[in-house]
Amino acid sequence: MIRINLLPRERVRRKAIAPRALVLVVGVALAFVVVISTFYLEARNGRVAAELKRVNEQIDALNQKVQRVEELTRQIELARRKERLLRQLEALRVDWDAVLEEVRTVMPRDVWMTQVELRDAGDLAFNGYAMSYEAVARFMVSLEDSEMFNSVDMLVSQKQKIANTNVINFSVTAKLVPLSKEAQIR
Repeated sequence: MIRINLLPRERVRRKAIAPRALVLVVGVALAFVVVISTFYLEARNGRVAAELKRVNEQIDALNQKVQRVEELTRQIELARRKERLLRQLEALRVDWDAVLEEVRTVMPRDVWMTQVELRDAGDLAFNGYAMSYEAVARFMVSLEDSEMFNSVDMLVSQKQKIANTNVINFSVTAKLVPLSKEAQIR
């Protein structure tokens, strides 16, 4: 028998897709989407892991550089402290040649030293002998007039006999005045 469809095409009934087939198609499509998403996410995780590894390597390299910079900074600070200490020590250094030359210059001919001693706070103690009290006084005045000494004080002066000669045993203190570098050069 021959079947003739007289209905327009729009109204022709199509075969209904069975619900099982629809579930199967949707399931396969979902599985495909899940597999593709998994591959995509795995690839993305691999890229992120590689980037993280690269960043960690850079951090390690920078940490080594930071440690080196910190070590150099410590060494620079240590060198600066040493330099400051050396400058302080240089400022406190006494130019004994100049001091003794000044003492020789201001000391009268009838006075001689037995001991010159540096005490605390820049005090100098001069111990010696003179032929008279006037010679000791001239020595003290000369020390006071000198640019290197101030605050000259007599501690002891007493008459002694050495080799049948009367002499004056004396002890005088004076403050040592630090000279500036320009004054030391002159």
